[in-house]
Amino acid sequence: MKLTVSYNSQISFQDNGAPYSLQFDDIYFDTESGCQQSEQVFIEGNQINARIYNSKQPLIIGETGFGTGLNFFLTAYKLLQAITNKDEADVTNIHFISVEKYPLSKAQIAQSLKMWPDLQPIINQTLAHYPDTPKEKCEISLLNGKLKLTILFDDATSALSTLNLAKNGKINAWYLDGFSPAQNMEMWSEGLFEQIARLSADDATLATFTVAGFVRRHLTNVGFRVMKKLTPGKKKQTLVAKFQQASSSGKGYMLRPSVNKAQHVTIIGGGIASACLTYLLVKQGVKVTLICKDEEIAQGASSNAIGALYPLIHLKQDEISEFYVSALLRAREVYDELLAAGYTFAHQWCGLLELSFKEPLQKRQHKFEQKPVWPENIILGVSAAKASALAGVTLNNGGMFMPQAGWIAPSELVKVLFKAASDIGQVKIKHNIDVSEISQKADNRWQLTTNKGLLEASVLIVCGGAESNLLRPINQLPLTPVRGQVSEVSTEHYSQQLQTVICHKGYMTPVHQGKFCIGATFNKNDRDTHSRADDDQFNINMVSEALPELPRIELSHIIGSKARLRATTPDHLPIAGPVPIIKEHTEIYGKLAEDKNWKIHTPAPYYKSLYVMSGLGARGLCSAPLIADILVADLCNLPYPVDNKMRFNLSANRFIVKDIIKRKLKPE
Repeated sequence: MKLTVSYNSQISFQDNGAPYSLQFDDIYFDTESGCQQSEQVFIEGNQINARIYNSKQPLIIGETGFGTGLNFFLTAYKLLQAITNKDEADVTNIHFISVEKYPLSKAQIAQSLKMWPDLQPIINQTLAHYPDTPKEKCEISLLNGKLKLTILFDDATSALSTLNLAKNGKINAWYLDGFSPAQNMEMWSEGLFEQIARLSADDATLATFTVAGFVRRHLTNVGFRVMKKLTPGKKKQTLVAKFQQASSSGKGYMLRPSVNKAQHVTIIGGGIASACLTYLLVKQGVKVTLICKDEEIAQGASSNAIGALYPLIHLKQDEISEFYVSALLRAREVYDELLAAGYTFAHQWCGLLELSFKEPLQKRQHKFEQKPVWPENIILGVSAAKASALAGVTLNNGGMFMPQAGWIAPSELVKVLFKAASDIGQVKIKHNIDVSEISQKADNRWQLTTNKGLLEASVLIVCGGAESNLLRPINQLPLTPVRGQVSEVSTEHYSQQLQTVICHKGYMTPVHQGKFCIGATFNKNDRDTHSRADDDQFNINMVSEALPELPRIELSHIIGSKARLRATTPDHLPIAGPVPIIKEHTEIYGKLAEDKNWKIHTPAPYYKSLYVMSGLGARGLCSAPLIADILVADLCNLPYPVDNKMRFNLSANRFIVKDIIKRKLKPE
């Protein structure tokens, strides 16, 4: 880096003591609100106070204009307070990296900040090591090594371009500061934003005082989700942003749109997906209107008497297994939270046994036991004797036991989730409304054509299970309806009662209210929800084949059955997020057909304010809370609960991108 600067002589001090740039005809800060504004915009905007107490990793902060050093000294003061109040070992180290093309001298910095006595100790310590004459780079260690300051004396883009940061040393929080774009447009170049993206850690945050449209666009184009933030004082609005790492690897199709926090959403649904989403949204202060086609909620797949809560786990830690394990833990967290709050629903955390009733399954279990890849609190192999003890009945075979799984009465859980949501916030449920069509109006609001007339929604989320793909443009996604019939067996004629859920080709549950459930059939693209005696017999035969050691269930033991539809996807993972515009995907990302590694930063095109949560299949009780968390993050600009790759694996446009790469989709 060439040294092109010297200490700035073009500075004056106003009568109130505020430093003023003669070159840019602008103040460095307002003496009445300078410190407060710095805290509101940069400290609070990047959640610095909370992050200081995460001692696991250093906090790397990047700044685009050192100026008087006010932002740095305030950050240092916050760190010093934390060290004073807590054990130093519990407080993170901070590396503060800043750039400055027109640096101030020691005397100018001291004079600029003399009105804040609380900052003087750290200012004095820093200035004692500050160079008397400018060098290319200034590095200062403070607070016994807990704080490091690096200043690069050059223009922001050039200075940042010289930085080569290791993956674990990339910048976690950005203070996008400098003179107003109107006064110093040179600094706010496209190249600056590209450097910021290059140097950002996964999920880096950014805050800035300016809300200029071109700044928002530049941030979005390099991979940040941007939202306006209201602040008290003179500066009514600022920007905060969250980095989506995918852009730095040239996969713009992995990026999600930037939105302002939703104030009110309309959800089409009535089952476990919409219930979890409603509950988690109102906890963020979002108002919810639910559109339900039935007289009561939980009349679809969530209406079964007993449902199994368990993950899909493979022998290796692949992406599907990792998702479902995370989903199980999140589901237990949400459901236990409800129970702890005094809400009740029938359930048992009795575990679940995947029975190794065939030789291939026994070989699979043996491989797992030889080289386990999951902790025993998630899944473990058990012998026939151990399996019998867990199940409470004598079994011929062992299996894979999942201790944190169990069963739930789905309809009770759904009702509890909506009740808890109503107790927390504003929830309105409209029954007997069947939506036949949705369309976007000129003002980007969504119009719903229903059996009760037209409705409108500012933000629309389709959580209609297998019926989601009856609506355009949701029907362009590969959601397949699958009919599943569950049979209810009376204990009056069948005395064997399990103590844990058993899965084989189907499943068998413990007893609840004098009956247990067996199931389930799996018929793709069959939308008939009438019960069939042949399907009851099919469920009985599955139990007999897997568990011949148990007394045979007879058709006369069946006291009820229910056929409902589930929505499935080709890759066995749910869908959560904004609804993609397929035509624009093929136009923007068409070159992926020639080179799947082609780099493009353009964010994915989506329908504005339209989201989908579907494809939960037979494991909705397990996946719904985590999937809902992802949508809440989308709608409220919160950190995502999964990493960028997993988020894409659950996004609606993953199928489009894969089809483009496989040349199944081409531009029109």
